[in-house]
Amino acid sequence: MEVPTGSSLYFDNLFTSFPLLDHLSEMGLGGTGTVRQNRLNGIPIKNKKELEHKTVARGTMDVVYRKDQVLVGWKDNKAVYMASNQHGATTTGTCRRFSRVERKHVQVPIPAMYREYNKGMGGVDLLDSMVALYRVPFRVKKWWWPYFPWSLSVSAVNAWRLRMKVRGIREPYLDFLRELVIEMLAEHGHKSGVPRRISGPVGIRYDGLNHWPASTELDKDEKPKRLNCRLCYEKEKKALKVAHLCKKCNVPLHITCFEEIIDFVYFLCFLKNVNLFQ
Repeated sequence: MEVPTGSSLYFDNLFTSFPLLDHLSEMGLGGTGTVRQNRLNGIPIKNKKELEHKTVARGTMDVVYRKDQVLVGWKDNKAVYMASNQHGATTTGTCRRFSRVERKHVQVPIPAMYREYNKGMGGVDLLDSMVALYRVPFRVKKWWWPYFPWSLSVSAVNAWRLRMKVRGIREPYLDFLRELVIEMLAEHGHKSGVPRRISGPVGIRYDGLNHWPASTELDKDEKPKRLNCRLCYEKEKKALKVAHLCKKCNVPLHITCFEEIIDFVYFLCFLKNVNLFQ
């Protein structure tokens, strides 16, 4: 998708760099984002230690200009560095902060760049905060490994927000994450030492739609393969082998067991007031 000329982009310190701002200027786009400390080497601006000194008042800022770019170091609770090729460093207003010394809320001068950044950064900040809440722990020392669990977490958060938008209802992220993990384990996981049983995702198995019996695949003798019935296996019955399965879930079942499960699924859908024929 092509971004229209004159659009404003906001990003966090993972992406912000001066070559990126140069490229955005060439494209006619505005960019604003926080800057990491290790990207400020050689730039004549107060470092974090100097800006966070106790003698420096909150709201103090230091500014450096480069071409059409502005780099600002501003003292809030801590030193925050931000760069932009669109917004300036002029102080146009104040923000409300709590002062531990005065034991009350005070008004602190804030540069225009930070005010506009706070207005446009809601989506990325929400993404970062939700990823941090349930971060995947890892001990692997491979340099690329942190990117893998991070990408899974980002995908889960985006899927959660997308489902809320499609359904039009709000739901806790933890509930969605639990449902996602259960479905992934049902699809790809199996107990150690137990033969893997084929089954579909939980959401498909209990939707009550288009679950029809079908014959299993043919073996080398052109006869249907006989597999363990899922329901009889869970009930620890003796007569396990069956040549039928659910066409949608791919779960082996006796015809009688198939009818029993279908009746149970329809009963669940009735309790949840679901229209089975939508």
